[in-house]
Amino acid sequence: MSAHLSLLKSEIGVIVGQAKIIALLAGVMLGLLLLLGTLLYTGTWLFLGEWLFGSIGWGLLHGALATLGIIAALAFVLIGNSPRVPAMALALAAIVGALLSLLFATNLLRNVFVAVADALQAALRLDAAALNGLHVTLLSMAAVMGVLGLLAGLRAGIVGAVGGLLAGAIIGALFGYALGGDSLASAYPMLAGALAGLIVIGTLGLLVGGKAGGARGALTGLALGGILGVILGAIFGAVTFDLRGAVAVGVTLGLLAWLAFQAALAAREGIDPMKRFGKLVPSETMAAADETRSWLGQEWKRQRSKLTKR
Repeated sequence: MSAHLSLLKSEIGVIVGQAKIIALLAGVMLGLLLLLGTLLYTGTWLFLGEWLFGSIGWGLLHGALATLGIIAALAFVLIGNSPRVPAMALALAAIVGALLSLLFATNLLRNVFVAVADALQAALRLDAAALNGLHVTLLSMAAVMGVLGLLAGLRAGIVGAVGGLLAGAIIGALFGYALGGDSLASAYPMLAGALAGLIVIGTLGLLVGGKAGGARGALTGLALGGILGVILGAIFGAVTFDLRGAVAVGVTLGLLAWLAFQAALAAREGIDPMKRFGKLVPSETMAAADETRSWLGQEWKRQRSKLTKR
């Protein structure tokens, strides 16, 4: 008997040793497969960015935004929204991306801002030679962004307003310095674009903020929308797009729109996590148990009343 037990222990030791080797090799294989999947997924985005748009940076940006969009889609489905939400959002985002790509490829905004700048230059009749070297874009952006920062910080009181003024002025100065525009002629298209963005997007922010938070919300919406409008307008006034750059920017904005549309459509449909997580609770069994307990209680009372009468 002891010989059989010794043989069994010996075989079990061999089996355990082989199981460890199998588990180790299987774990290494699984890890390499996961690494291969990561390399293929990441490498595909980087390759597409370099191949289509001339820079792996675009591939990294588009891959990150697309992955965030997929995560958001799965999250909304997880919390109970229908799969129509991410699908419809993707369709709308594709339309937005295509239209923006076409708009940027034609350089329509840049041409409009240049035309407006020419008209302003003729109407204002400023001495361009006297303003050379003052870095008009830097000063203008610092002033405008400072005022908008002040408006954005008013809700936090004097300290918030002063902080917003300083932060806005610094950010505006850095942004204006990055744009360039040392001469008045080169600064005019950027300033015209910034003015147009301030009016259009600032007005939208004013309306949305006013609807959501009254007068204070309107002021904050105007400030934040104005900041966004100034930045976008100045960029579009400064940049002339080629076809690849236009499509790359359009795809980027389309992917951002996919995230925004998903949130908007999910909120419109109604976010109810209990549609999904409510199924984790055995509600029917609990209801049946409550009914049974109620029936047993009634039966006990009835039987006890009979015994009492006897």
